[in-house]
Amino acid sequence: MPRQKFTLGGHDVQSGVTLARRFTLVSEEAFDVPGARRWQSKDSRLRKDATVFTLTCDDPNAVLASVARVTSVRDPRLVRVVASGHDDVEGASAAYVVVDRPRGVALAQVLARHTLPPRLAAAIVGSLARALEPLSTRGIHHGSIRDSAVVVADSGVPILSGLGIDNELLHQAGEGAPRTEAADADALARLYVLALSGWRGGSGADRPATPEGLDDRALEVFLGVLDGAGPSTLAEVVDAFPPDHGALRGFSGAVKGLPVRPEVAEAEALATLGKAPSELVDVSTLEKAAHTAAIADALALSAPDLAPDVAKDHLDALEAAVPPEEPPATASEPAADVVQVDSQGVPIVERGMFDDLEAYDEIVEEQNALPAPSVWEALLERLHRRWPDSERVTRLLEQARVKASQPGPIPTRALLLIIGVLLLIVAVVTSVSLLKAPLNVQQDQHNLPSNTYPAYTYGTSASASASNG
Repeated sequence: MPRQKFTLGGHDVQSGVTLARRFTLVSEEAFDVPGARRWQSKDSRLRKDATVFTLTCDDPNAVLASVARVTSVRDPRLVRVVASGHDDVEGASAAYVVVDRPRGVALAQVLARHTLPPRLAAAIVGSLARALEPLSTRGIHHGSIRDSAVVVADSGVPILSGLGIDNELLHQAGEGAPRTEAADADALARLYVLALSGWRGGSGADRPATPEGLDDRALEVFLGVLDGAGPSTLAEVVDAFPPDHGALRGFSGAVKGLPVRPEVAEAEALATLGKAPSELVDVSTLEKAAHTAAIADALALSAPDLAPDVAKDHLDALEAAVPPEEPPATASEPAADVVQVDSQGVPIVERGMFDDLEAYDEIVEEQNALPAPSVWEALLERLHRRWPDSERVTRLLEQARVKASQPGPIPTRALLLIIGVLLLIVAVVTSVSLLKAPLNVQQDQHNLPSNTYPAYTYGTSASASASNG
């Protein structure tokens, strides 16, 4: 594979170059700020990935000075600066900045196709505002907050990159925003509107509709941005979006189920099929499909005793949504065999397979009967109705339903009943045998010691001791 190259300081620097005898450039990545190249790199000392910015701007020393002011920042919501400086590369000085590389979901990729629910958008913006608020009192401002600089980590923490780097590069390119608290507060508010509606502003942009479910403070921020009167302090943003711990856990899984924005879907359909979705499917079919989807959701949330009725409605809706098949126009095909039926509509060939229609109906009913939910499945259904947005409860409920639908290797209920009866019989027999056994208690006779002297004997002669006396 040929090495990638970029121009720096009047000469070529290639992938594979090691800076500061520690950071090896691996592959170049897209970067939306002029004046630097972004590289995925390997940190040989810590044995992990890092992000390296090689500076190609007019004044790299100004960027290094700006970075030096934020090297002491240790907030986990702000990307940490690992190293910065100059290094000799093929006889020329190369300026670089190395930062941590957060792992997670890039917010820009999500917002390119989806909009976020109010809770997720508020959790991201509010958390970043609380991270930047203490820095503003020290005169440190980001100045270039945007969706491409935000990553939601796997742990659910939003992380903002580019502090001390992006704004200085944009200023040297003549595009930078003011480095003020008001600029950061306005950028966060605009990020909130973008996450909710996909609206990026600009001349000629249509005013987005106001999302549902916003409280008074969040609604004030949303409308303020549209009217050009967004918040001017980070404290206003913090007050509008209070902490919501745990809202962003499982963010990567939550965004997969978000619907695609209509304008994005239409553009993709035009690019792929050459037609808008409205030209491919008429409105009535879409309405029937929406009705079918609503019934499917109701089936998933309905109680077990109501599931058959909802399932019937679901099948009826599916049948109504599918257009009737038209008979083939060709008359050359041979006609199908006519099936003779009786007065009740049952084929005569199949009529002899069953004693009567009632037996046939009983067999069909038995085959289509839904299994009774287990105790665990019933508990999960109640929890799911209580917290329908919980991904963990939904996943556990789906696993329980799949497990319940699969036949077991042995009939567990019958097995448990047999084992219980056997244990009861053993317990009864053991109890009766213990009652009939005699009570045999050995007395210890006070544990008297054994004699250690010789036994006394009777005789006519005197004992040895007496004769010696």
